[in-house]
This record gives sequence, structure tokens and C-alpha cells, in this order.
Amino acid sequence: MFFNSKFLKKLKHNLIIFIAILGPGLIAAIADNDAGGVATYTVAAAMYGTASRFFILIEMFLLGITQDVGARIALVTKKGLGDLVRENFGIKFSVVLFAFYFIVNQGVVLQNVSGLKSALMLFSFPWQISLLVFSLFIIFVIVKFDYARIQKIFLFLIVFYLAYVVSAFMVHPNWKDVFYNTVIWPKDTKIDLPFIFSRLAVLGTTITAWGQFFVHSYIVDKKLTKDHLNFERVEIWLGSILTTFISLMMVVAVSYTLYKHGIRAQDAYSAAIAIKPVAGDFAYMLFAAGLLGASILGLVIVPLATAYVFAELFGYEGSLDVEFKKGKFFYIFFSVQILSAYLISLIPQVNLFKITLFADFLNSAMLPVVFYLLIRFGESERLMGKYRVRGATSWFLRASAVFIGVIVIATTLAKVIGVY
Repeated sequence: MFFNSKFLKKLKHNLIIFIAILGPGLIAAIADNDAGGVATYTVAAAMYGTASRFFILIEMFLLGITQDVGARIALVTKKGLGDLVRENFGIKFSVVLFAFYFIVNQGVVLQNVSGLKSALMLFSFPWQISLLVFSLFIIFVIVKFDYARIQKIFLFLIVFYLAYVVSAFMVHPNWKDVFYNTVIWPKDTKIDLPFIFSRLAVLGTTITAWGQFFVHSYIVDKKLTKDHLNFERVEIWLGSILTTFISLMMVVAVSYTLYKHGIRAQDAYSAAIAIKPVAGDFAYMLFAAGLLGASILGLVIVPLATAYVFAELFGYEGSLDVEFKKGKFFYIFFSVQILSAYLISLIPQVNLFKITLFADFLNSAMLPVVFYLLIRFGESERLMGKYRVRGATSWFLRASAVFIGVIVIATTLAKVIGVY
């Protein structure tokens, strides 16, 4: 028989290993759909419907292959991207890179604080006190819990994204049109500069600089090795497929409610408010629940990605498995990011929306640098040996770096001349 005992034993063995390594690729990819991502997908979908996800399969492949290369580097070298930068480029370059990286990520932290604030308001909670309680609880969990328990929380938060899947099916979309607009060609959509730059913004929120750094550090913290390479690659691609599917469901839900009725949205909060009279209370609550989960996950992952790089670049202990006394700089740096973002959110004169737009732009500007680092380290025979990146993967990575660079230049010109 095909399903003999030997086959079943091997299948069981591989399944156990896969479950054991599960985490870095899936969490890093899903966290791209944080509060900032939800806002970007929502605003774009309200403007252009499902056409806002045109080229979705190419985008999914781009996310998968960049994270695949990053994971391979981390598994083989057993070092985070920050460690490799310090060792190969020196401390001066590391300080400049980290300063830029910190500014970008702190903007994203503000996005997630803003998203959590909006979610709490949608649930009619007193947001000032509730936001402080959530912020302090997140810090407590990271400081007190070990790696295994924290990862379980990360994986549990992914469940919140099911709210968007349910919302998408509730609006009874025309799936044939969804497929055509996202894979073939956007129907009934004017392909002009505003549409192009809206689509680039969606790309920028899907493939992030912090996501590339995080997957490196998280794999090292999980203590995976190159023996887990094939299993980790499966997880990386699973994460890429799943995060693409979830973001598409967000877009479908908004397209067949707001876009269908000609209602524009400035952010996820205004979108949820607008959805209520169109799709009902249940759809409103689902959208709010999804935003809550996305904000919490982003508010943990992004400061953690920054703290990992801070520890790697400057030689501090940085691991979720070390106690506070040993990793105090790592934990303090994580905490300061969240608390400072909370304090900024209390200032009524501060326009968080404008801050997050600036952060999105800086993130796009940093991507070519990150891609260069992936190429430099991934193709290095000294670092990678027989596992070095080559062939089609190498060429695709280089083409992606050029493509992202063009996007940055185009975005810069557009902002300067005020086109978008």
C-alpha cells in the first residue's frame, strides 16, 4: 500500500519537526498586515476596489522570495542581519543604518498605537486608560514570558484576522470579478498616476524593512539551524500565501461596501464607521476586531524587530529567553518605543496620520538598502558556502532591488511635485 507504516512514520516525523520550527516566517509575514497595513489596504480599496490589488500574485512571490533568502542567511550564519552588518561594514555604517531604521520603525509603532486607539474607540472603550493598560501589558508579557509562551501569543493573535475573511464572504462578492481585477487586468479602472502610486503604497506596506530584519533575528532567537532549512522555507511560503489571502479579504470587504457605494475612507477607523450603516453592526464589529488584533500584533513585532537590531549592532544580549537583568538594554529599548508612542498619541496637536505617511515613505526608501544587504550576504560564498544564493533566485533578487529602487525614486518625485 502507498500509505504504509514507513511512509506514515516519516510523515509524522516531518510534521513534528514542522510544528516545532513554526513561527518566524508565518509571524513575520502576517505581521505585515499590521494597523498601518490595514489602513493602507482600506484606503486603497475604498478608492479603487479590488483593482487596488492588481499584480497580487507577483507581489506574493516577491514577499516569499525575499523572506526565503533572509531565512536562509539566518539559518546558515546563525546571525541576525544586524550582526552581519556590524561585522562586515563596521560600527560607523551600523550607527547610521540603525538611526534610519529606528526612525522608520518608530513611525510604524505610532501607526500601530494609532490603530489600537481606533479599535478601542470603535468598541467604545475609554481609549486613554485602555491604551495605557494594553501598552503596559504588552511590555509585561515580553519581559516576563519566555520565547515559547510569547510565540503562542503571536500565533493566537493571527486568529483575529479571520474577522476579515468572514467580512469578505458576508458582502457576497463577485469572485470572478475579484480574480479578474487582481490577476488579469483591473476592469473599469483608470490607470493613471494616482492609481499607480496607490498600488505602490500597497506594495510598500506588504514588503517592509522591519519584516526582513525581524525574520533574521527571530530565527536566530528560536535557535534554528540549516538542518531546518527545507521546513523553514515551507513556513516562509505558507506565511506569504496566508498574508496575501488575508489582505485580499480586507480589500474585498471594503470594495463591496465602501467602494461599491462611492464612500471614501481616510483610515481604518473611518472605514469601520462607514461600513456600519452599509453592511450592519456585525460587519462593523468584525472590522473592529480585526483592527484590534492587527494593532496588538504590530505593536509587539515592530518594537521587537528594532530591539533585536539594537542589541545585535551594539553587542548587547538580545533574546526573549534571557531574564531582564541580563537583557535589560534589550527590554528597556523595547519598552521605550511603546511608551513614547503612547505619550505622543496623547498630544492632540500631533497628526498621527501625517506621521505614518512619512514613515511609509521612509520605509520604501530603506528597502533598496535591505535588498542590497540580502544580495551581499546571500551571494557570499564565504558566509553561505554551498547554501549561497545563485541562479534564478539571485537574478530575481537583483531585479527586485532595482524595481524597489525605481519605486522609491518615483514616489519621491511624486511627493515633490504633489502628484500623490
